[in-house]
Amino acid sequence: MHLFIDASNLRRGGGVTHLQEILQVADLKRHGFSKVTVWAPKRTLERIGDIPLVERRTHPLIDKGRIHGVIFRRHLLDRQIEPDVNLLWAPGGTYQGSFRPYVTMLRNFLPFDFPERARFKYRWAYVRLVYLKHVQTKSFKRATGLIHISQKAHDVLNEMTDLSKVRQTVIHHGLSERFLMLPRPQRQVEDFTEKTPARLLYISHINLYKHQDKLIQAVAKVRERGIPAEIHLVGPALPAAKRMFDPLAARLDPEKKWIKWHGEIPYFEVREHTQQADLYTCTSTCETFGMVLLEAMGSGLPVVCSDRSALPEIQGDTGLKVDPENVTELAHAIEKMLRDKALRMEYAMKAYDRAKTFTWERCAEETFEFLRACATQSAKH
Repeated sequence: MHLFIDASNLRRGGGVTHLQEILQVADLKRHGFSKVTVWAPKRTLERIGDIPLVERRTHPLIDKGRIHGVIFRRHLLDRQIEPDVNLLWAPGGTYQGSFRPYVTMLRNFLPFDFPERARFKYRWAYVRLVYLKHVQTKSFKRATGLIHISQKAHDVLNEMTDLSKVRQTVIHHGLSERFLMLPRPQRQVEDFTEKTPARLLYISHINLYKHQDKLIQAVAKVRERGIPAEIHLVGPALPAAKRMFDPLAARLDPEKKWIKWHGEIPYFEVREHTQQADLYTCTSTCETFGMVLLEAMGSGLPVVCSDRSALPEIQGDTGLKVDPENVTELAHAIEKMLRDKALRMEYAMKAYDRAKTFTWERCAEETFEFLRACATQSAKH
C-alpha cells in the first residue's frame, strides 16, 4: 500500500517530534506499506531524515508561512496525490480535500476547550482558535479514522461532537531514550542556600493558559517560608502574556535573582535543563497530552503538576497534583516536596518507571496498525 502523509502544517514542537520518531522506528513493510510519501516544510523533512520506503516532498508555498500553507492545502495538495495512494494521513489535524479515505489526529485541544479558549477573547488568537475548531470538526466528521493522543481528549471531544461513524483510537506518544535518566540523589532542604538554591523548572511557552504568573507567585511564597529557590522558565512567549508576566516578575524579583526566563531553546538543549533541576513544575490548564511533562518524568525528576486536562492521565500517581490557579495550594505542594527528601526520591523513581512505559516503538506499532486497518476497511467498501 501507498501511504500519503500531509504534514505541511507541522513546523515545530511535538508534532514534528512525533512524526520523526515513529517513522524512524516503524516496520512499514510489516504493516503492509510499500511506500510512504511525506509532504512537509523543508525543516521538518530535514528532521525526519532519510528513511527506507519514505519519500520526502515539499513545495515553495509550504515554507512561506501559515497563510501560504493554507493555500497549498486547499488548492494544491490533492494534485500531489498519486493514483496509487491507498490512504491519506493528516497528523496535523486538518484535511479539507476530496481524497478518501483519510485519517486525521486531534493534536491541539485548545480550540475545543471553551473556558481556556475564552482567555483569548478580543484577541486575534481567539478568531484563529474558533476557525480551527470549525475546520477540524469538519475534518474529524468526514474522516475514516481519528487518532487521539490521550483518553481525556477522546472523551471530551466525543461528548461535544457526534463521531459515532468514525473509527477512533487512543495512542499515547512515546519518549526518546535520550531523555531517560535515573533519578539523582536528592538534597536535604538544609542544602538549599542562596548560592545553591533549589532549582525549579517549567518548560513551556509563556501563555495565558500556562499560568507562569501563578507559579512565580507560589515560588515567592516558598522563599518567604525560608527555602531558597529559583524558577527557570524555558520557552518562547506570547506577547500578550509576556506583557502581563513582566511587571509581576519585576515586582517579585526586582534584582532578577531567582526568576530566570531562558526564552526558546533548541530541542536538544532541553535535556541540559532537566539534568540540573531539583523539581519540575507544570501549571498548564489545557494539554492534549503533556510531552514535556513526560520528558521531565523520564529524566528522573519529582513533579508538581496541574490537575487539569490530560496531565493527570500522563502523570499517574507519580507526583503531587494541584489546582494550578490556586497560588496557596501550589506553594504548599512545592514546599512539601522541597522539605521532604524521601518524598522527592519516591516520586522521582515512580515517574522514571512510568515514563519508561511510553515508547516510540509502541506508538509506531499502534499507529501504523491503525492506519493499515483504516485503509483495509475502506478497500472492502
